[in-house]
Amino acid sequence: MKITRISINNFRLLENIELCLEDCATVIVGRNNSGKTSLTEFFRRLLDEKAPRFKLEDFSLGIHEKFRDAYQLYRSSADENIVRAALPVISSTMTIKYSESEALGPLSDFVIDLNEHCNIAQINVQYALAAGKISQFFADLNDDVVAFFKALKERIPLLFEIMTEAHDPNDPANIKLLEVANLRAVIQIGFINAQRTLDDASNKEKAILGKVFEKLFTAAASAATNTDERVIATSLVNGKIKSPT
Repeated sequence: MKITRISINNFRLLENIELCLEDCATVIVGRNNSGKTSLTEFFRRLLDEKAPRFKLEDFSLGIHEKFRDAYQLYRSSADENIVRAALPVISSTMTIKYSESEALGPLSDFVIDLNEHCNIAQINVQYALAAGKISQFFADLNDDVVAFFKALKERIPLLFEIMTEAHDPNDPANIKLLEVANLRAVIQIGFINAQRTLDDASNKEKAILGKVFEKLFTAAASAATNTDERVIATSLVNGKIKSPT
């Protein structure tokens, strides 16, 4: 089985993106502030139990004003469903393809269709206001912008929650509510931190990968190592490696 498609909405720089993944490996390349860190941090927050909760700053900056729009609807006594629909959510859809010969294991919880010819599972994830919390979320707010967003910064981690759903690819009405633990059992990701001083502020782990490689290169450059390998290793350590011609 493999993930073939991922969409992410309203998370940091990823206001609306969709990725199609390759069979073997997918490399994400882009300039600074193009969303590479946002992509990895999204999955760190979602799949790592030790990662911090999502917060106001994780919502794409371009949709912050929608919180105020929803508040105005609440003040005008609009229907609760209308207010909820106006509130921003961080969301993702993942499409997983599997073969009939595979043992589905944890993925079986997300396979809810009855079409024997279908070999696709669709997982939808939302970080949204919990049910029955609209009044509590908007209580005692006013039109002062600074005070408004200061209150939301405190309330979002307390009142928003992650909702995980299995969707039938053949029937949009067929939905099964699951736990985040079910998702973590299906998708397991390991992270290797970049070797740089200014890493993502939400990740406090030490970036030691570069130090490990430096020790390996230094060892390869010792007198006991093959001459060709010493030349390459020494060039890498000194930053003088050249591309082959």
